[in-house]
Amino acid sequence: MNRGKVRNHALYFLGVLTYVVALLPFLSVNLVKALVLIPIIAYTLPIMEYLQPKIMSLKIGYKEILVMIPPIIPYVFLPYNEIRIVYVSIPLVLMLLTLTLYLTKYTMWGNVIGTAFEASISIVWGLFINNPFFLIPSIYWLLYIFTGALYVEYKIPYRKLDKRVVQISWVISLALLIVLSLKNPITLITLIEPSTRYLIPGEKLKSPKEIRELGKRGSKKDILFVVLLTITYTLSRIFLTI
Repeated sequence: MNRGKVRNHALYFLGVLTYVVALLPFLSVNLVKALVLIPIIAYTLPIMEYLQPKIMSLKIGYKEILVMIPPIIPYVFLPYNEIRIVYVSIPLVLMLLTLTLYLTKYTMWGNVIGTAFEASISIVWGLFINNPFFLIPSIYWLLYIFTGALYVEYKIPYRKLDKRVVQISWVISLALLIVLSLKNPITLITLIEPSTRYLIPGEKLKSPKEIRELGKRGSKKDILFVVLLTITYTLSRIFLTI
C-alpha cells in the first residue's frame, strides 16, 4: 500500500471537515480523546483511499480484509447503550450498502452512498470524543453531503440522473432538518446557500473537463457550510445555556 502518494484529495478533504463537524459546537468535548482521534483518522483515511478502488473494481482479498480491521478497533471498546447502538448503526448500514452497490455494479449509487458514509463517520467520532451535542451537526453534515453527492453525479454529462432526484432529496432533508432545529432555529441559516444550489441545480456540465472546476467550487461551498454551521450551532448552544 503506497501511502506516499495521495490520489483522492476529495476523500481527505471530506475527512478533515467531518472531524471538525464531530467537534461541534466545541463545548464539553473531551480534549484528550479529540487529540487521540487525530492519529486514528490519519491512519484511517489512507486505508479508505487504498480500499476504495479495490472495492469499486471488486478486487477484495485477504489483504484488504486485514487492513479494514485496525481502523475499527478503537470504536469496538466504546461504552454502548441502546441509543448509541442506533447512532453507530447509521454509518454501519451506509458502509454495507456501499459495498452492496459496488458488488452489484451500481457504481454511481455506490459513489453517492460511499460519500455519505464518510460524512456519517462524524457520528462515531462524536461518540468517541464524548461530545454530547454531536448529533444535530452530524445529521446536517450527512444530509448536506448526501444531496451534494447526488448533485455532482447529476452534473456529470454522462450520468443518467434526473435533477428531480437532487431536488427531492434536498426537500426531504430540509423537512427533517427544520424539525430537528426547532430549538436551534438560527442553525437553519446554514441551509440557505445549499438550498439555492440543490433546488435549482441548473443544466448538466457540457464537458467532463468541467468536472474538476465543479469540484473546486464545491469544496469552497463545503467550507462555507461548515463555517456557518460552526458559528450558528455554537451560538445556539450558548443561547440555550443563558
